[in-house]
Amino acid sequence: MVRQQAEYILTRMLEAEKLLTCGEDSRQSYLSMHGARFAEIMRLCRTYVPDPSARVLDIGRSELTAHLAGFYGNVRTLGLDPGTDDGGHRELTALHAVPHITFDLLRADRLSEWPDCGPFDLIVFSEVLEHLSIAPEYTLAFLRSLLTDKGILICTTPNAAEIAKRLRMLLGRNPYQRLRLYALNPGHIREYTRLELGAIAESVGLRCLHHKYSDWLPSRKRGSMRSAGAKVLRAYPAFRRFQSIVLTR
Repeated sequence: MVRQQAEYILTRMLEAEKLLTCGEDSRQSYLSMHGARFAEIMRLCRTYVPDPSARVLDIGRSELTAHLAGFYGNVRTLGLDPGTDDGGHRELTALHAVPHITFDLLRADRLSEWPDCGPFDLIVFSEVLEHLSIAPEYTLAFLRSLLTDKGILICTTPNAAEIAKRLRMLLGRNPYQRLRLYALNPGHIREYTRLELGAIAESVGLRCLHHKYSDWLPSRKRGSMRSAGAKVLRAYPAFRRFQSIVLTR
């Protein structure tokens, strides 16, 4: 009886979490919130790889893939099997013309299993790194192996040291997400600072061409609080919520 009760409670919690993080409303909300991120990534892509015929790989099939395919004519995606992956970042636009390479990045530590699918002129690795429960060196080394000699890797990820997290910690509140019940759509397992990200990339033979702190999400603050917050972020960019880094071999 105790086991049945536990199973019932945990199943209800799991289904509620799946609805909240993977449901249609969740995806629509995510896309509306991240429009500015997509625009910034496309700006970086077109700046560093302006050739529309470039071979492009998007890590993690998402609505960003549709933006990339709207400019580049040779786009592929890599990640979990789209037939089983119903994570909250998944696309709403049909991507039937975009080939997909199935590979679980959590197996990147098994070098013999790396798919031989390169080389690529551009790899986009956006808002994925923080979801991986594996040493990032394995993942970045794998992506480096897929780059052409002058290929570009664009990575965006949350800033572990943003101001809101610092303030929550001062108040005794954990600023980081709890582990989720639904393993196929994990939350943020580990976030990174700029120094960490640069050091990890350098350790696997990647060179930083550009780094920037950003704040893509719309602010929920109003009036004077919003204005004061904007001034702080302008004065101290390292307090912003996200960061982007452009890497090459």
